[in-house]
Amino acid sequence: MKLSLNWLKDYIDPKLSAEALVERLTMAGLEVEAVESVGGDTVLEIEITPNRPDCLCILGLAREIGAITGKIVKAPKIKKLKIPALKKLIQIEDKKDCSRYIGTVIRDVHINAAPQIMKDRLAALGINAINNAVDVTNFVLMETGQPLHAFDLDKLSGGQIIVRRAKAGETIVTLDGVERKLDPTILIIADTQKPVAIAGIMGGRDTQITSSTKNILLESAHFDMGLIRKAGRALGLRSDSSYRFERNVNFEGVLTGADRATELLLQLVGGRLSGREEMTSKVKTSTPKIKVRISEIDSLLGAKVTAPQAKTWLSKLGFKLTASAGVLTVTPPSNRSDISQEVDVIEEIARMIGFDRLPSKLPTISMNNIPVDKRPREIKDKIRRVMTASGVDEIITLSMTNTKALAKSNLADLPMLRNLNPLNQDQELMRPSLFPSMIQVAVTNINRGQKDLRLFEIGKRYLKEGEKETLNMILTGRRGNDWRSPKKEMVDIFDLKGIVAAILKNIDVSPVYGETHLKFLDNGCATSILLNGEYIGSLGKVDRKVLNNWDIKNQDVYWAGIHLDEIFAMQGKNLKFQPISEFPAIVRDVSLSVKKDIPYKKVEEICQLQGGDILRSVHFIEQYLGDKIQPGEKGLVFSCQYQSNVKTLREDEVSAVHERILQALTRDLNATRR
Repeated sequence: MKLSLNWLKDYIDPKLSAEALVERLTMAGLEVEAVESVGGDTVLEIEITPNRPDCLCILGLAREIGAITGKIVKAPKIKKLKIPALKKLIQIEDKKDCSRYIGTVIRDVHINAAPQIMKDRLAALGINAINNAVDVTNFVLMETGQPLHAFDLDKLSGGQIIVRRAKAGETIVTLDGVERKLDPTILIIADTQKPVAIAGIMGGRDTQITSSTKNILLESAHFDMGLIRKAGRALGLRSDSSYRFERNVNFEGVLTGADRATELLLQLVGGRLSGREEMTSKVKTSTPKIKVRISEIDSLLGAKVTAPQAKTWLSKLGFKLTASAGVLTVTPPSNRSDISQEVDVIEEIARMIGFDRLPSKLPTISMNNIPVDKRPREIKDKIRRVMTASGVDEIITLSMTNTKALAKSNLADLPMLRNLNPLNQDQELMRPSLFPSMIQVAVTNINRGQKDLRLFEIGKRYLKEGEKETLNMILTGRRGNDWRSPKKEMVDIFDLKGIVAAILKNIDVSPVYGETHLKFLDNGCATSILLNGEYIGSLGKVDRKVLNNWDIKNQDVYWAGIHLDEIFAMQGKNLKFQPISEFPAIVRDVSLSVKKDIPYKKVEEICQLQGGDILRSVHFIEQYLGDKIQPGEKGLVFSCQYQSNVKTLREDEVSAVHERILQALTRDLNATRR
């Protein structure tokens, strides 16, 4: 917004140099970006924030300066005109698009040049003089902030204005001489046959005011700001009018602008006032009454402000208010839709004081001992140490994903939290699982020739009940890259399970493994992880169909995921030092034949249950599937290690416990000794 100091002095003389005025305006939140000299006038270029359309005019800035400096603003007095009422001049198809339209007809006008002072005022703001009628509309626009447009009434077919959406295929040649294609998303002003203006943006060439114009129709309106913004972008067209309509002009200012322009037109173009028609649909709502505590002003600003001071500043800004018992009841003016709560009013007071004049001091901070649960951090640190020791690299991925990635991962049925304002379509959701993020990293690396991957991430997944801390891991490619090994073995499920087991053991978790049915895992090569009967995660081989969805060919991928919140909630074990036994151990091998569907974990559990204090470990050696085994069965070979902390075990003591274990395996699992 450009501010002419010569024009400003028509309403207020701040008695300040240009430099001092720049400083005061900037410290009141109206930043002055540039100062230039135009034809003997000083013009300030002021940055107006989108929430302050009331400052997009000379009178609005004069009001601000008057409140800052304490000077009186002398706004032009508009005469009360007796205007005959007209009917059927205006037609509005959808009053949501245009909530107010005032059409004023002036006949027998004389179009010529505007007075030099008006042309100088407009020139200082970069607006070219056209003729006295058009210059009046531009002058009132810059003075009051209300956009206006003047039509040559005789060029309107049917002598009528219709506010409607454009029809498909319609075109208009605007005042800049460019033919523009219109569509139904664009609001236009039309006569009974054709478009004559793009509403709120620019008029049409066919109905412009020329030296031959005899009758004028003056438009003053309130259009939907969203429509104007979209139309301007679609057409690549902006104007001083659209700049203000996009920021929502004052509904009450529509009549003020029409009256001010009508008065000036009668003075400059002559003629007679033929009549006016007004169409309005907006229901007047009660202006909010805001309670402002004087104590809260002091608290937020750190400055002592009395009720009379606050009343003086706010009154000069157009607020209506009453005071009682340390509380101000404030009603903002109609042009301040940005004021809705107590802090907004307090900010206005801060601006009037000047942001540079507010006292600066350090806040008083009381020290409090806030208990911190160190266990989550300690557990994550332990996990990272085990991972890095196992040669697994940590990665960090985005917390956002999209429906396409979830669908490719067979996770489209998960509850989703949508981002209200995503930066792009790839970030439309908060991730309910880390798997899509992990597999995307694997795809990126594989496509760049890095096929041997050992990756993990500790991150959050986002559910309706809140954020959940999760550990995810992916293995794929070769187990190692040792030149001394002629055979390059690929990683498998046991590599993954071994790392998971090492992690859980290091954080004092004793899991149980069971069936899992995650849709992106191969059911024949996957297991769930249970803790105290509760599900805390899964591990397994990624289903081939999912890998195909992600375009991973000829390569297996293994994934594990553990929910860490359940582990954080566990009571940490009180670990005690136990010396290594100094007495010898006895090892007995066992060879059994059991049904194929019996997991080795079940065998180990029975051994531990029957082994008592002297059974130290059960070590799996071999699984055999072949001709010497009955159909539907498998051969298992494992060893049991026996040892005491207090004595050397006798052979008969070990044999008794070992036999008890074998009998339990035979009885409970229907196993056959081999």
